[in-house]
Amino acid sequence: MLEIFKKNPRFLVGAIIVHLFFIVLFGVGFHFKSKQRASTASPKTVEVTMIDERAVKKELDKLKKRDNLEVKRKKELDKKRKVEEKKLKKEQEERLAKQKKEKQRIALLEKKEKEKKRKEKKERERKAREEKQDRAQKEKELKEKMLAEAAIMKKEQEAAALRQAELKKRQTIIDKYMNLIELKVYQHWIKPPAVSKGLVSELRVKLIPTGEVIDVQLSKSSGDAVYDKSVQAAVKRASPLPLPPAEEGLFDTFRDLRLPMRADKKT
Repeated sequence: MLEIFKKNPRFLVGAIIVHLFFIVLFGVGFHFKSKQRASTASPKTVEVTMIDERAVKKELDKLKKRDNLEVKRKKELDKKRKVEEKKLKKEQEERLAKQKKEKQRIALLEKKEKEKKRKEKKERERKAREEKQDRAQKEKELKEKMLAEAAIMKKEQEAAALRQAELKKRQTIIDKYMNLIELKVYQHWIKPPAVSKGLVSELRVKLIPTGEVIDVQLSKSSGDAVYDKSVQAAVKRASPLPLPPAEEGLFDTFRDLRLPMRADKKT
């Protein structure tokens, strides 16, 4: 009950007023009964203590003032509480706004990081594709180059083999006609008497495409003048000398012919 009066001073004032009312009422009733008894009984002197209205009013004013102070204090407390609540609410709102902003910042950073990683991954994949394409292209070019080189080498080998075959064929023809020329010359050679074995003369024979001998010169003497003259005469008697067909294209080989004549050569 005391707590209720402390929290609500108006209840206390009201209770005091009610009590004062009943005290006054009781006093008036008591005075009225006393008068009745006095009229029936012997008259007695009765003293009634009257309530001082000014004291009551003063007390009421005091209570009212206290009540007003309490109301004012309560209002101030309410105001202070509201200010504090507003401050706390503002701080909370600011904290929530800050947290929201921080979350947004973190979310933005995470988004940027994800976007960065996505771009980096995409760039790596692009580079990997390009490198793969480059490797494939280089491998293709290298393979094509190797095939081309192999083809060129094959052609060169075939050409070399063909040239070798042609050279071999050419040399075979040359050797054949050189043997035919030597054979014909030796067939027309009149060997001088008492010719020493081992004599060798080297003749320089100039021919025309028909095989006709137009000049015979001694490019290297055997040391025996008779022998040298006999082989020169043999060449002239053997004219025309056998030559390869014109289509073989070998006349230049026989145009200025070096012809060794050996005394011990068997024909």
